[in-house]
Amino acid sequence: MSWLKRTLGCAMVAVCMLGFAGVSADPIARMSDKQVRELAKTLAKQEKAVEKALPSKFKNSVLRGPSGELMVKNYFSDLADAIDHLYERFTGQYSASAEATEVLTRSSVMHQYFLDNPDVKGVNEWDVYAGSLQLLASAYGEEFPLGDNPAVRRIGDKELADAANDAADFAKKFDSVLSKGTKKVSELKGDVKDAREELKDLSAASKSLASNIKKGRPATSEAKQVMLAVEAIEDVLDNEAMPGDVVAAWDAGQTPINKIEQAFAL
Repeated sequence: MSWLKRTLGCAMVAVCMLGFAGVSADPIARMSDKQVRELAKTLAKQEKAVEKALPSKFKNSVLRGPSGELMVKNYFSDLADAIDHLYERFTGQYSASAEATEVLTRSSVMHQYFLDNPDVKGVNEWDVYAGSLQLLASAYGEEFPLGDNPAVRRIGDKELADAANDAADFAKKFDSVLSKGTKKVSELKGDVKDAREELKDLSAASKSLASNIKKGRPATSEAKQVMLAVEAIEDVLDNEAMPGDVVAAWDAGQTPINKIEQAFAL
């Protein structure tokens, strides 16, 4: 297995320029924690289907590359273990980013082989498995196959719901800061009024987002509403007449908003 360990990093660089046929490049709706756990179970079944479809001669073969040798049978055994670890360790408190990275990285190696050898029996089953890998990668803010220096990280449901509630609270607090901080700047009166309406929308959308996340419901629409309100508010804050301390107060409260943006890849 030494060839595999040495090849993982190189393989990610090699596959980063290859698209996955049949998978849309459009963003995929965020998956809930429950859906990610179910996906891990599905991956385990699909990986077994790949192994079952592979010819015995291939499974017992050794693939030779410029960096060494890979024993196919041992490779799939290790891959199956990595998927099991992802399923077992993923919880509402632990998003198992390291385990997801392991699955995606190992899978990238054989994905490259099947791309280069489409006549091998078992490629159809691998393509089904690879489709699920794309979903897994998306759930962790990446694409499959992994590119160079991937940032595989998932913001779990609890962390995201907490961030949404924090964003709602921040919107209310900042409304007061904005109102008081611009009270004597008459030229901003109209823009500030609009921004305060956007802050109400930001708070409402953030609360709805938190509610949907807690209930395991889709929440992409609410996340987009949050970011649209943020964009409108920042347009007002970009005004040259805006006091610096007001802008600084806004910048200081961006952590929960940044989490929402990252979680939904917006």
